[in-house]
Amino acid sequence: MPVELDVNVELERVKALRAFAEGAGRLPILVQEDPDPDAMATAMAVRLLLHRLEDDCPIVSLGEITRAENRRMAELLGIRVTRVTPAEISGFEKVIAVDMQPRGIDHPPPRFGIIDHHPRRDDDLAADFTDIRTEYGAASTMMTEYLRADGESQIHQKLATALLYGIRTDTDTLLRSASAADVVAYAFLQDRADLALLRRIARPSFPAGSVRALGRALAAARVADEIAVAYLGKLAPADAHILPLLSDFCLSLEGVSWAAGAAVIGDELSLAIRWAGTGADGPGAGRVARAMAPTPEKGGGHATMARVSLPVGSVTTVSPEPGAQVPADAVLELLREAIDRLRSEGA
Repeated sequence: MPVELDVNVELERVKALRAFAEGAGRLPILVQEDPDPDAMATAMAVRLLLHRLEDDCPIVSLGEITRAENRRMAELLGIRVTRVTPAEISGFEKVIAVDMQPRGIDHPPPRFGIIDHHPRRDDDLAADFTDIRTEYGAASTMMTEYLRADGESQIHQKLATALLYGIRTDTDTLLRSASAADVVAYAFLQDRADLALLRRIARPSFPAGSVRALGRALAAARVADEIAVAYLGKLAPADAHILPLLSDFCLSLEGVSWAAGAAVIGDELSLAIRWAGTGADGPGAGRVARAMAPTPEKGGGHATMARVSLPVGSVTTVSPEPGAQVPADAVLELLREAIDRLRSEGA
């Protein structure tokens, strides 16, 4: 049955969001530490809905954009994301967090508005405005509904392209965790987006050295009990975008339902986790990442894709060489332990 947009409900949400923003001189939009397309597109839409300019409504993050296609999106669509510290965030009276739920900003925290589609991370989450729809595959879908209710004519081509790419990446082109609402929003945006520009964003280039390292890691991938792990060795932060690609390749191996690409980035062991199952089959990648994380802000994500950062000491030996077996074996064991523990707890 077709999903109909409930204009009155969405207009109430728009009204509440604007009421929250009212009176704030400078109102930052906070996205996750490694901003992704869904977050950046949602932030663009929020700024448009609030009739704000970039200078008084900047998009900010506690980290930097790492994936090549995400950097390409920001460049081609003119999206500027400014890196800030928790202390700087605390200096604002109000902050709108999109595609995430803020943690670790407590000296003191500003008044938050939250727009997200991830599972609620904290039962005591405090916010003046909250719209969390876990049944949606992307926050970009939520914003498409806001904008359609408020007036479809304001959705210009660049914004439609950004929102379409946000839905596409978070749902794997509607093949993963997509709701009927995501499908409707995707179809609506496809008629308004610049599809040629979208293709340019989605096809970034990779340095030859990164591709060779990827090949060596895949050749030495460790597989056991439906889990595959490949280790990239030490990785420069600028090359962190190839880690999810490594995980995706591992998940395509025959008989594998769990996969992780691992690398040492800075002073941490970073894992991109993938899961090929559905909600009824297991704990999900996001829960596994949170279970493995030493602190809450170090791990999380979706049911099918997640990321976690661990102390390098989590593995007995860290080799700089891609494909090294000892780290791959150790990571596989850490991942298996987390999955088994959550299964035994009925998560």
